[in-house]
Amino acid sequence: MDLDRIEQLLERYWECETTLEEEKELKKFFNSGKVPAKWQSVAPLFQYYEEEKKSGKLDGLFDEKIITEIQTQGPPEASAAGKGKVIKLFYNIARVAAVGLILITATYFVREEYINKKDTMDPYLADTFEDPKVAYEETKKALMMISKNFNKGRKEVRKVGVFSEAQDKVKDTEAL
Repeated sequence: MDLDRIEQLLERYWECETTLEEEKELKKFFNSGKVPAKWQSVAPLFQYYEEEKKSGKLDGLFDEKIITEIQTQGPPEASAAGKGKVIKLFYNIARVAAVGLILITATYFVREEYINKKDTMDPYLADTFEDPKVAYEETKKALMMISKNFNKGRKEVRKVGVFSEAQDKVKDTEAL
């Protein structure tokens, strides 16, 4: 056989671009026993198929044997097929019931916990003002205090911004 052709076929084989005829040609070459040393590592791949055929485990009639075996067994009994569906239905219903039971139990315990702790709740979470106008004024006062502190912080950030601009100018002049 032409070794250049075999080399081309091998390259195409590794790229998954060979036809069945070309693969048969490769198998024939590697099973001939005249394999060059550079392809000795590849030879077992192609020799494997031939060895399996010779071992008799899977011959050419394997598919036909399996198909005839399946056909001779016939369809399974109708009662057995229906029984499996009933069991699956039962398991699915049991799963749904278990999930429902877990949700109901969890809801019950969370509700009980909330009712028991309602009296001892953190005073910051409870209403502290009876008059809505007083609550509004207190909230307004707290928000004004936060706003004032944010404005102080903004002034400090401006100072940092001026420093950063000066630093950038120095870097630009050094780069020139």
